Amino acid sequence: RTKCVGGIADGRGLAAALALGACGVQVGTCLLTSTECPIHENYKDALLKARDSDTIVTGRIGGSPVRVLKNKMAREYLALEKRGATLEELEHVTLGGLRRAVFEGDMERGSVMAGQVAGMLHEIKPLRQIFEELYTGSQAVLKATEAAWQ
Repeated sequence: RTKCVGGIADGRGLAAALALGACGVQVGTCLLTSTECPIHENYKDALLKARDSDTIVTGRIGGSPVRVLKNKMAREYLALEKRGATLEELEHVTLGGLRRAVFEGDMERGSVMAGQVAGMLHEIKPLRQIFEELYTGSQAVLKATEAAWQ
């Protein structure tokens, strides 16, 4: 058990990762919708409205892949990447993008980082509840699996 996997937003995902030999999991996107997370409310709302198909990876060509919600900035970046833009041209599109999303709530020109699990998020919850649901959900799945094998 030496691997840690990401893309986890519920107990089923946690149980699956552990069953496949992971020693831990990385949760990120689901924590953005916690009551304690200080990001702009527009960012949280965008995550809650997102479907699993609403993310895209930018930066693959340049070797710095980042998964973000599809928006004007992401579409512009991808178009530039495909046409072979320079690193300077690409940086011009993204410069200040994370700040625009996180602090200013600009969901069109900001870099709205999010994993594919965004489609699984439906409400803003306290961190404690998020972690309790991850744990109890995973335990229920693991116990049901164990019982099925006996």
